This record gives sequence, structure tokens and C-alpha cells, in this order.
Amino acid sequence: MHSDAIDQLIGSYLKQPVRVGWEGGTADTLRGSFDSPSIEFAGLATAWLPLERVVVKAAHASLVPGVPARLEVEGSEVEITLGQAELDKWLSRFELPFRLALGAKGMTLHTEIAGFPIGELEARLEVVGGWFVLSPRRASILGVPGYVSSLFRTYLPVPPLSRDTRLIDVGHRQGELRLSFEVGDLVEDITPGLVARLQRRLLPFGR
Repeated sequence: MHSDAIDQLIGSYLKQPVRVGWEGGTADTLRGSFDSPSIEFAGLATAWLPLERVVVKAAHASLVPGVPARLEVEGSEVEITLGQAELDKWLSRFELPFRLALGAKGMTLHTEIAGFPIGELEARLEVVGGWFVLSPRRASILGVPGYVSSLFRTYLPVPPLSRDTRLIDVGHRQGELRLSFEVGDLVEDITPGLVARLQRRLLPFGR
């Protein structure tokens, strides 16, 4: 199901355009029970990274009456999309020895050592101990020794994932990187500060 009125209501509360969807009948909705709920944000800025798109979805969500009322979410996942322009702007804040290009088949590191260009290295994004790491896989220029790739294993300057957040998928398109995370269940009282608490819990780069 989808309602423009609900989009406008929630968007007004969050001060951010959103698109909300869910499954289930009217009776379930009136009881505050939602199957497969989702909320999509376009152009969301966080404390660390400007994101092109964010989709939060879950297996089920319930609004539980009480004082205060409570939001219960089961099986939540977050999908974030980062564009090349946002990535370039973010990386320009740091003195990193490489430039990162987002391609249709993966990421490419353009790097150099002591001013000498090494060339293009295919890179893969991994999570090591909660931290985001760029791990080059191979050099694209013949003659570059294989061990060179290991020299550029780079920890990205973003906060680590929390213990209950897990990277489950990495998708690539030309000029675009999509990351999917499993967040799990959450229970939050519907009180002032709810949005900030949800952002800290759901957005890997929101802390």
C-alpha cells in the first residue's frame, strides 16, 4: 500500500521528502500493524557522507499503544546508495593517496607511490572488525608486481559498524555504489528524540 497523504505527513515531520510503502489490509493498518514496511529518502545528508538514496525496510513493524507508545520493528535492513559526485566531494576532505571511481563492475583505485603513478587497481569494499576497508584485488597495468596490491589496503575514514549491523550486499552501477546492511530487530519508545535515535541505529554513517 501507499498513500501520498502519509508521505506528506511523515515528510513534514522529518523535514525530508519520503516515500512510504507497506503491505496489508486497512484493518491491519488501523491497528498499527504493517507487513513489509519501507521508507525511502532521496538525497539524505549524514554527519559523514552525503547519500544519494536511503531505503529502510523491514519484515514487520507495529505501533504499540501505551504511555509512551512504542515502535517495534522486526528484521530491519538498510540500503544506501552513494553517487560519484557525493563520493568525490567527501574524499576531497581527506588527504588520501588515491582517487576512487565507481564503475559498473566494481571500484577502481587510481593511485601512486612517492609521486610515481602505479595505475589502476581494481578494489573491493570489505568490512574488517566493523571497519570499512578497500582491498585492491589486482593491477590493471602489466608489469606491476602482484604484491603491490596488498600495500594499498586502506581503512576508510568513517565510523565502524555497530556489533548488530552486518554488511550483506554490495552492488555496482556506473557512477553508483549500493550497500545493503542487516540491522535486525529494534524497539523504541515514541518520544522526543526518536528520529535521532533511529538515525544512529539504522544509518551506518549517521553517527
